[in-house]
Amino acid sequence: MCAVAYWRWTCNGNVFVAFIASKCRVAPVKPLTVPRLELQAALLAARLADTIVKEHKLSVLQRFFWSDSTTVLHWINNDARNYKTFVANRLGEIDEVTSSKEWRYVPTELNVADIATRETYDDAIFKSVWLGGPTFLRDDESSWPRHVIRPVTDVETTECVNLVTNVVTTDIPSVEPTPDPERFSSWLRLLKSTAAVLRFICKCRKRTDDDCELMEQAKRLLFRRVQSEAFGTEVSAIREGKCLPRNSRILNLSPYLDEHGVLRCGGRIGAALDVSSETKNPSILDGRHRVTRLLVRHFHIKAAHGNQETVVNNLKQRYWIIKMRPTVKHVAAGCMICRIRKAKPEMPVMGDLPPARVAHHQRTFTHCGVDLFGPMEVVVGRRREKRYGVIFTCLTVRAIHLEIVHSLTTDSLIMALRRMAARRGWPRCLYSDNGTNLRGADAELLKSIQELDDETLKNEAANNGTQWSFIPPASPHWGGAWERLIRSVKVSLGAILKERVPKDEVLATFMTEVENIVNSRPLTHVSVEPGSNESLTPNHFLLGKSSNLPAAGVFDDSDLYLRKQWRKSQRLADMYWRRWVTEYLPELIPRRKWNEEREPLKVGDLVLVVDPGAPRNVWQRAIVEQVFPGKDGRVRLVEIRTKSGTLRRSAARVARIPLSE
Repeated sequence: MCAVAYWRWTCNGNVFVAFIASKCRVAPVKPLTVPRLELQAALLAARLADTIVKEHKLSVLQRFFWSDSTTVLHWINNDARNYKTFVANRLGEIDEVTSSKEWRYVPTELNVADIATRETYDDAIFKSVWLGGPTFLRDDESSWPRHVIRPVTDVETTECVNLVTNVVTTDIPSVEPTPDPERFSSWLRLLKSTAAVLRFICKCRKRTDDDCELMEQAKRLLFRRVQSEAFGTEVSAIREGKCLPRNSRILNLSPYLDEHGVLRCGGRIGAALDVSSETKNPSILDGRHRVTRLLVRHFHIKAAHGNQETVVNNLKQRYWIIKMRPTVKHVAAGCMICRIRKAKPEMPVMGDLPPARVAHHQRTFTHCGVDLFGPMEVVVGRRREKRYGVIFTCLTVRAIHLEIVHSLTTDSLIMALRRMAARRGWPRCLYSDNGTNLRGADAELLKSIQELDDETLKNEAANNGTQWSFIPPASPHWGGAWERLIRSVKVSLGAILKERVPKDEVLATFMTEVENIVNSRPLTHVSVEPGSNESLTPNHFLLGKSSNLPAAGVFDDSDLYLRKQWRKSQRLADMYWRRWVTEYLPELIPRRKWNEEREPLKVGDLVLVVDPGAPRNVWQRAIVEQVFPGKDGRVRLVEIRTKSGTLRRSAARVARIPLSE
């Protein structure tokens, strides 16, 4: 079944007819009678005409529908609609979009739509359909299409093309039978589609060509299209035997046209032996053309999205591409797989220190970070058991307190916290990561405060309660203040234990020794000048002196010689804090890393969820749902939506995928 639509217009007394569109349908598998198939074709023509009138800008003065089926014409013109459902439904739709006065009869031998249902095609007809331009002229205006339709001559074709351009205001496609490259994202698809067009032409001309030969012909057609659009002046000059323009981009390549009309490099290596002709005389292509970039992308994928120079080397064996390296770089920059592989987290500028890090003249462990590490094995009787360490870090003076727990439960952590608070004082603020046991400890403490019966005890607990803050999930750098000290503890513990399995009592002793070693480390620069004061250590705030050095030298301050020891200890504490402010605090001013401004993450950004423990190709993709700017306005925490749910991650754990070059 087929329907064909034509424009008909007059110009300077001449009548012209131009092809618009055609629609073909294959008969259904279920057998239908010929009149019903003809009715289907009439419905197809009615729908096609209705679409053309609605979508085209030209105003249609009159429509004519030609059919060679007298049965269908009788159905359409008959007012008595006592038909079966199949026929009645289709006649009803035809009546909605057409009028019975618009339908005419045409003999079968003169039916233009019958061309598409034949097994063979006339070359002139096929050429007219492919070009989409004016194809036929009428011999007699009054009786068309009853008289024979003849193909136009070359002169008439040129005149009609100009008329169509002026009247219908449509562009005439290229003569080369190649699909539009802008519709394709793959070189192989474009090449195979072009080969399919050539295969169709061969069938129309009753020729059989090998598939490989068709692919080569398709490639040459595509190359000729690139060269005609990019180097049209040069191609015309070579065909006419003229010299190339002095400003030509391919002047130094000595270009020539081969037997297939493809522009190739002349070059100077024609005498090379055992070298293919494509290497000696490669095809010339423009790197800015869409076809060339599809070709480069094909080689980029074949190189497994690898090194740029590998792609350049593979291309140079066959093709000479103008601006080759910029083209390869441009294609690689637009490759989504390469963007995902190269996406990295963009850290904002390092933020200011929180108040807990600069809270001087306060009791140690007022602001405290807590974390767990381990496991460590101990001997209990004849068996081995695991123990874990809990580190409490004073965020101000960088002192640590170590406890041992027997398990990673909430109860064990609460008991370790109570032991630390009994010796160091109850922390005002606790900071930790999002471990389930740490979350549980916070919930248990809040619950225990609410369950106190005595109102006085409840108020006292509330007055001395602890505020527990949690860093974002999977963001250990937010807790670097205690994460770095865990490493120091592990180094010292490893040096003492030397891979031995101690008993519980021995491990407890080792932990206190490690605590003392870490707390005796200097916080400021160690001076080697004679007579200089010893460097400030965390032990100065805990013990009044460093653990393995004598107390500070003779002080002139009279308070140090008073018999009242509390005045003496208070004065020493003030001196240590003064030294902390003058010596240690200025060392915290510089930003050691993350000094460059980055584009902040925004709502709607496509990101990768960075998982350092997994390969990049299994990282989840997510969409930024919400951003949380800091006090300085920079975004360091975002809420993202993945296929498994909503998460909160820091900017260091998401990598933005650029969606544009």
